[in-house]
Amino acid sequence: MLPWNLISRLLSNLDEDFFEHLEILAEENDWHFTYFVDSFSHYKNYSTVVTDKDLNIQCCTENIIKMTGYESFELIGHQPNILQGEKTDLSARAVIKKAIQEELPFTARLVNYRKNGEPYGCEINGFPIFNGKSELSHFIAFETEYYSI
Repeated sequence: MLPWNLISRLLSNLDEDFFEHLEILAEENDWHFTYFVDSFSHYKNYSTVVTDKDLNIQCCTENIIKMTGYESFELIGHQPNILQGEKTDLSARAVIKKAIQEELPFTARLVNYRKNGEPYGCEINGFPIFNGKSELSHFIAFETEYYSI
């Protein structure tokens, strides 16, 4: 497993406030990763979301507003399914649920909804984060809009 001090160097170009929040969460939870996640952090069009193991949003990058219409602070404490709705594909949700249950990384595309109710296509690349005892601690997801509906 890769310790946070190694991964943090790969993610250091994220929003400064967001990165500071990650540093606190990582220290409090003794974060370790089983996958490199740096390829997503370097692409500025990704919004980054961190949830606890129960999928409650802990923090997200400020650029989330461009994709969802929500300010980052409005999403804190909610689960990502706040963005789902009528056209959200059940099979994509099942893939995500299975990966989360098995503590595996995943990539999925689904229809999400902005704060104003407008649907958009969202690609999610999610990764589990573990603590020093190899227990699930959090998830980190890199999300991007891949088309408007």
